[in-house]
Amino acid sequence: MANSAIIRTIRLEPVGGPPTERIIASSDRVTVIGRQSGCDAVLPDQSVSRRHASISYMGGSWILTDMGSKHGSYLNGVHVPPGESAPLNDADVIRLGPFSFRIGGPNTAARMLTTQADAEVVSTRIHRVPQAELMLRAQHRLELLIDCAASITAATSEQQLAATVLDALMAGTGFARAAFVRRATTFDGLGASQVELVASRGQSPNGESSFTFSRSLIEAATAGQVVRLDEDSGVQDYGQSVMSLGIQAAICAPVMVDSAAVAFLYLDARRSEQRAPGSGIVQADAPAFCQAIARICGLALANLKRLELAGRQKQMEADLNAARSAQRLIMPKPTGNLGSMQYALRSRPGRFVAGDLVDIFPLQDGRVALLLGDVSGKGVGPALLMATAQAHLNASLRMNPDPARAAIEVNQHVAAHSNEGQFISLWVGVIDPAAGLLTFVDAGHGHWLVKFPDQPASRVFAKGGIPLGVDATFDYAAEEIPFPKGSRLILYSDGLAEQQNSNGDEFGLERILAALANSTGPDRDVAALFDALLNFAVPPEAASYPDHIALADDVTIVSTIMN
Repeated sequence: MANSAIIRTIRLEPVGGPPTERIIASSDRVTVIGRQSGCDAVLPDQSVSRRHASISYMGGSWILTDMGSKHGSYLNGVHVPPGESAPLNDADVIRLGPFSFRIGGPNTAARMLTTQADAEVVSTRIHRVPQAELMLRAQHRLELLIDCAASITAATSEQQLAATVLDALMAGTGFARAAFVRRATTFDGLGASQVELVASRGQSPNGESSFTFSRSLIEAATAGQVVRLDEDSGVQDYGQSVMSLGIQAAICAPVMVDSAAVAFLYLDARRSEQRAPGSGIVQADAPAFCQAIARICGLALANLKRLELAGRQKQMEADLNAARSAQRLIMPKPTGNLGSMQYALRSRPGRFVAGDLVDIFPLQDGRVALLLGDVSGKGVGPALLMATAQAHLNASLRMNPDPARAAIEVNQHVAAHSNEGQFISLWVGVIDPAAGLLTFVDAGHGHWLVKFPDQPASRVFAKGGIPLGVDATFDYAAEEIPFPKGSRLILYSDGLAEQQNSNGDEFGLERILAALANSTGPDRDVAALFDALLNFAVPPEAASYPDHIALADDVTIVSTIMN
């Protein structure tokens, strides 16, 4: 897929496991994560494969791809099979070995709250709750828990789940406030760490609903156990941060999914509330109740994440199928003769992208028009843009066989009818057998070769232009090269050159030229390139069924010869 003029980035914030740096992936390249020193992000742990997973931007979506890792990649606790991919959303949690990362995007900034750096003040008051205390002490508490479990498991969204869990905690613990938060950044003692507030219940004595979160308490809970902030009656002035609010007691229970703390149940009570006449008293078995609710919440959350991921993948597949259907409807026949020109073509859709447009058709006076392009994006919208652009090019060239004029007209159409950042990289040309000329415009495509009689295939270096849709006022200019009888033109999409193997190597121009070295015609050009590509890209364990292996991007190849 050709690169957009707009470069997007995505942040992977470390939220669990050994200390590591934030990972920033860019839309203009594939970010490989693994143990090997040559990876873009190195995670030094034996349970992380040398090339474990990758993050890429394809067709308008961020994609996590497992690169055949030994111990697996997990998205929101759901296993991503080796070699498979899954679309990413903001706030997703990725686990690779012992490392957990949370997808951080601009949409979450408004929900972020900074935790209080209070280690020096409260470290002696934070304790893990002993196992003996994690036992419910009354039958009615068990009945309440059962009722709460039914409501929690019936939740159909994470927001509804959070609200239901907090209602249960308020009813069963005696705490005045409760919050459901997600950890956003690593608690390393440096800078301002943040949590994402998903939902909250209760108010402070002065009527405020805002929360102040103890960084130390949340950090202690990341180990997977319920922790509490105990009362210390001998200390009258707790200083700044949470102690300045008079916090008498607090509990933090981790919500575990796939052995990682993906969220926290945070409760606190203040001294003034304990002294207030008729105020609720924190239950002695509140830690046990919190732990039970957190476990039920973890199971329900894992199930919601599985359903959500399945829905994402189903929608993505439906969009791609729609795009592929549109592509097939307007695809020329795989072989044919147009006057003195003979051609062969083949197109194989990629795993996530279905945006290649290709056409070849006769013009007046024996001339032949060819075009190959790549539409950014995926799904129904880009498929419609692909179809309208191809129809517009066809009509324009039939009326006036000038590639430059056609490119200018379609560029204006694409710029007016596409979304921001959407574009089409395009090669469009006209072969004139009588004059022995090839007239063309290369609008950000760049992937084509010419093979003159008795010479090897070679690149043609052209001035070119920018992709269609980037600048509606761009003035495309046609270029010409001789094209005598017996010459072959080979066009291919960037999915051929940029396809990677399991080592991260690209197929590249040298392998393309080597595959064409002994080819004798259009049919053999197309077959030789696809054979070489699959031998390069397909891992040894899948060699017996290469046709079932999904390539990263669409691959389209067209070869034509003037007899």
